[in-house]
Amino acid sequence: MWLRPERPARDRQLSRVAIVTAAVAVLDAEGTPGLSMRRVAAELAVTAGSLYWYVDGKDELLELAADQVTGEVDLPAAGSGDWRQALAQTARSQRAMLLRHPWAASVLSRVPNMGPNALRAADRTLATLAGAGFSPDLADAALTAVSNQVTGAVIAETAWRAVVTGPAATLADWQRDAAGYLAQVTERYPHVAARLTAPAPDMEAASEARFDLALDCLLDGLRARLGNRS
Repeated sequence: MWLRPERPARDRQLSRVAIVTAAVAVLDAEGTPGLSMRRVAAELAVTAGSLYWYVDGKDELLELAADQVTGEVDLPAAGSGDWRQALAQTARSQRAMLLRHPWAASVLSRVPNMGPNALRAADRTLATLAGAGFSPDLADAALTAVSNQVTGAVIAETAWRAVVTGPAATLADWQRDAAGYLAQVTERYPHVAARLTAPAPDMEAASEARFDLALDCLLDGLRARLGNRS
């Protein structure tokens, strides 16, 4: 998809940008199960067949949508001198983007993003790491490790949010509904049971604190590895 140029518009009503923007709106509202060429066409008040001049199908549309939302991530300023702060800023912005668009993490976890927004983000981050003294192989490993950490953390967080926003309105409701099950597993898995039955925290704050801790540990390790190589 990325190897061929975008086809020119055939009329004033449609363009690939308009189609992808409509797809993102559908995905945000209904998730990947709700996305189809016909659904996007309805959003744009056109026929489904007219979309195929611009996009080959649903899979291609998913890749285009994932790259479009990747463009929302804040990138380190060119020539940023503090690589750790730059990576932390980008990671937190990437997490926020993925939480705004919960479908995107699953798409990006199975399809490598080679779109222009993804390449711009990777190039800017690699430039920041190179300027800090990272070798090419260590910079590449650092970029991959941070991106994987963000995506994996969001997938886990999104899954847990789906549990407590389903039949249970809050974590406390889920704990009440699951009390019988938790009582059965307490003897076999006491540490997990203690965690699951603890007073319900502020979920947003707790999730962010766990993310920040994991990110700090990862950046500490990269800083140590950079020092060893120096």
